Amino acid sequence: MPYSNGPRSNGRSKGRRNFLKTLAAGALSLPASSARGREPEQAEAKPPRPKSAHRLAIEYPRTFTGRQRAMLAFPLGGVGAGSISLGGRGQLKEWWIFNRPDQGKSPGYAFPAIWVQARTAKPLARILEARIMPPYEGPSGLGSENVPGMPRLASCALTGEFPLVRVDFEDSILPVRVALEAFTPFVPLEADDSGLPVAVLRYQVANPGASKVTASIAFSIENPAGEGDGAASRVNDFRQGEGFAGLLMRNPFRAAGDPLAGTFALSVLTGGGGKVTYLRGWPSARWWQGPLLFWNDFSADGELGPEAPVRSAVGSICLQREIRAGGKAEYTFLLSW
Repeated sequence: MPYSNGPRSNGRSKGRRNFLKTLAAGALSLPASSARGREPEQAEAKPPRPKSAHRLAIEYPRTFTGRQRAMLAFPLGGVGAGSISLGGRGQLKEWWIFNRPDQGKSPGYAFPAIWVQARTAKPLARILEARIMPPYEGPSGLGSENVPGMPRLASCALTGEFPLVRVDFEDSILPVRVALEAFTPFVPLEADDSGLPVAVLRYQVANPGASKVTASIAFSIENPAGEGDGAASRVNDFRQGEGFAGLLMRNPFRAAGDPLAGTFALSVLTGGGGKVTYLRGWPSARWWQGPLLFWNDFSADGELGPEAPVRSAVGSICLQREIRAGGKAEYTFLLSW
């Protein structure tokens, strides 16, 4: 198209308009001609798309293994009562029990540990969780109050179907097989029974060997009542009754209306026998010596005690049982808030 050499105010503007009109007309004609050119191709039958392996039907209940477990969080806790989640390694995480959501929240040193001895063999002790796996969340990476340096079990598989979740632990060195069944009472049409602020953790220990074993499970947690207050402000009382024993964790220095006021109970069911030992507080020590002192105590004989005269706010309770050859034993812990 020729470009006008007329006056600047009119010629160039007319030239622009004519150019744009021509350009628009050409653009409008392209789809029609292109469509006509593609008509024979569209008439041909298209081959069926192969089905993706990722679109296979999901089977229920779902089981998660390997890296699938990395970010799992299965909620435990009554309806409207807050929750504590069970992670894909069998660990506890996301403690939403302080009247608000609190992503990533967990009290210090909240973990179970297992101790096993077969006959006169050297006893084995492990943190009763699968090994820590990436991603390493939080500002401190692996952290410290989750005792990342202590030995753990090799792996596990998690099967979840609300309100029940099961974790099958795997470890070729441990002489027993361990599984965890966790749940919160959930009764349709019964609001009170379904709203209990409790998480039930039932560990099942099976002895596949030809001789009896002695097995202990200890559960530890730092008193969460008024977290941040000094150890002297938080009190752990040992309580025992028919069929149970536990630690009642409280903070008498918090006012009744304080958002962080309240109590927490760490209990174990004792029906069926067994020996209960406990620590109302780990030995008070500088730096990270407290976990090491606890571990030395527990891993020596599968029992806890005696207590140190000066203690921290981290309490532990332990149940020890003998399991016959080919037999099983249950260790049921209750976390109540």
